[in-house]
Amino acid sequence: MDILSPLKIAVLVNTPLDNKEFWLDVRESWRESLKQASPTAEVDFYDPVHKRNFPDASQYNLVVLSGGKANASCNEPWVLGVLEYVRETVRDHPKTKILGICWGHQALNRALGAKVQLVTTGPIAAVEDVRLTEAGKNFFEFVAEAGFYTAPEFHAWEVANPAPGFIHLAENNECFMNEANTVLTFQAHPEVSHALAKKMLLEEDKDYNRNSSQQQIEEALAKLDRPTHGRKLLERAMSWARG
Repeated sequence: MDILSPLKIAVLVNTPLDNKEFWLDVRESWRESLKQASPTAEVDFYDPVHKRNFPDASQYNLVVLSGGKANASCNEPWVLGVLEYVRETVRDHPKTKILGICWGHQALNRALGAKVQLVTTGPIAAVEDVRLTEAGKNFFEFVAEAGFYTAPEFHAWEVANPAPGFIHLAENNECFMNEANTVLTFQAHPEVSHALAKKMLLEEDKDYNRNSSQQQIEEALAKLDRPTHGRKLLERAMSWARG
């Protein structure tokens, strides 16, 4: 594929359709955020959960594994199907890059040899400051001086240890790149808007607020209004995908 032609991107929406509104929210958040980060990109969506359809990786510059409401450490058939697709793509299509977000971050690591575990402190729903390593400062030059990026996080599971050959771009297993420069993963959600973040906290994941008072929920909502680096992170990922 010509480096000057529009990016061709395949997005795997990795969440069950038992809540169709949330599935549509995930798809729309990717549609809008990719339009902002790479206006000329051609984006296709795939459903690996119910339809079990996967893109032909050779036809895309970038395959995105979205977040979703599932346990990346489980052995449900569709999850195992995604893991196998990741392994085949990394092995057979080295020119196609893979971006993993939240669930995708966990699944990519698991597929390539890592362990996924429950977050020891309980589910996380917040806009977080993610501290960068030296390698991360070199990669994310726009926040190198600050030493961190800011992005929403919604997850009950986390990567316990990175896959072999993965480089820490951030502390606490938050962001990785593989040595071959073909895989990039974020635990955070650079694609999630403030509005969707609030909706997720209030409506979609009761695990995030079931033990909170109304005051605590209101405080959490206010924190979700913090400015983030979401668009800049995705723009950097798009630049990387072309490289």
